[in-house]
Amino acid sequence: MEQLPGGVLLINTKKIKIRLRNYYYKIKDDCRAGLIRHLQNACLKIPKNQNADILDIGCGTGLPTLWFADNFPGTITAIDIDKDALAFLQKKIIERNLQSKIKTINLSFSEFKSEFDSFDIIVAEGFLNVIGFEKGFKGLIKILKKGGYLIIHDEYKNHDKKCDFIRKSNCKIITILYLDEITWWNDYYRQLEAEINKIKDKKLLDMFSSDIKEIENYKAASSLFRSMYYVVSKL
Repeated sequence: MEQLPGGVLLINTKKIKIRLRNYYYKIKDDCRAGLIRHLQNACLKIPKNQNADILDIGCGTGLPTLWFADNFPGTITAIDIDKDALAFLQKKIIERNLQSKIKTINLSFSEFKSEFDSFDIIVAEGFLNVIGFEKGFKGLIKILKKGGYLIIHDEYKNHDKKCDFIRKSNCKIITILYLDEITWWNDYYRQLEAEINKIKDKKLLDMFSSDIKEIENYKAASSLFRSMYYVVSKL
């Protein structure tokens, strides 16, 4: 807030917008934290090799990115098209002094240039659900090293077809982890609804409009809210 001649106060709307956006991201991160244990369980069979090159594609605000930074040696490249989400992730990286371990890049996967067989581990939390499972899988497998691991978190729909496609792509499924609709409610949506109900600021509440709609959709058809972790090794 700045004071102009005559005592008029000028509110820095940009700073307020950033503050609200960061508060929104923090609430979402706090609620998503309940799901991290499932990522941890999915990754139990992945060896923690030194100097691993890790890619988190569609990283968002980076909850899985930071989990990998805490639990796996090596360096992480975190990519997303949402510059605001990346800015929030970068803020957390600086606060935790992880600049030498995590690099963020603001671009789409189609713009990302990487050599074949570049990464030891690739994390795709919801990314294939956006780009299309088979299309995204083919693109990621190309840049995964032989013997490397691809961690996919995707909707349950077409599960058997996805498993068949993975096996026919010269890959081996190491782990399959099923998250049912009850898990999603207990570990995410229940807390998210409770946090939204606490909000009094209309501008902040407006930022949760899509989340409110998502909760409504869950209550209308919870069986659609099932997901799978696939941990895949490239042969």
